[in-house]
Amino acid sequence: MRLVLHRKYKATVTLGRLLLGKKQVCFTQEPPKACFGKHIACLDEGVYELDDSLGQPPQRPKFGIKEGVYKLDPIHSEERGWEIGIADIGKFASYPWNQPLESNRIYPVTSYRADGTPLFTKLAFLKLMERLEREWERGEIVELQIVSEPVPYLLKSCLEQSYC
Repeated sequence: MRLVLHRKYKATVTLGRLLLGKKQVCFTQEPPKACFGKHIACLDEGVYELDDSLGQPPQRPKFGIKEGVYKLDPIHSEERGWEIGIADIGKFASYPWNQPLESNRIYPVTSYRADGTPLFTKLAFLKLMERLEREWERGEIVELQIVSEPVPYLLKSCLEQSYC
């Protein structure tokens, strides 16, 4: 099974739509692309595989995820509860209300207010986790492919190849 994340970069946030086939699973929110000069960054385009091996959360790398296909797997910790690991590079996680967004994290969102505030984030994460659990129980390999629209204006740092 392959999920496809179509996203659009903004200066302060990266917004996206997570699709399974032609059906939208949820919206997503991520930190901005590294070229915007922020200290946090989103995952790079690519394909990531999701698997069902449980274990300790992977170490966070100092760089972002490059283009490619990546495997997803469920991860549980006492501190954060359930998350979905993207290879050993990033995670799908519940939205961190009253905390800053973290690098290499994708936050599922059900919808947005007019001002851009995400709504029903816990619900979106639980629905995504439930959908993926069914696939893992059947022995399916789950992959995530990330596709991004180019930055809509010329920002020199965004024109260079980025490995956020």
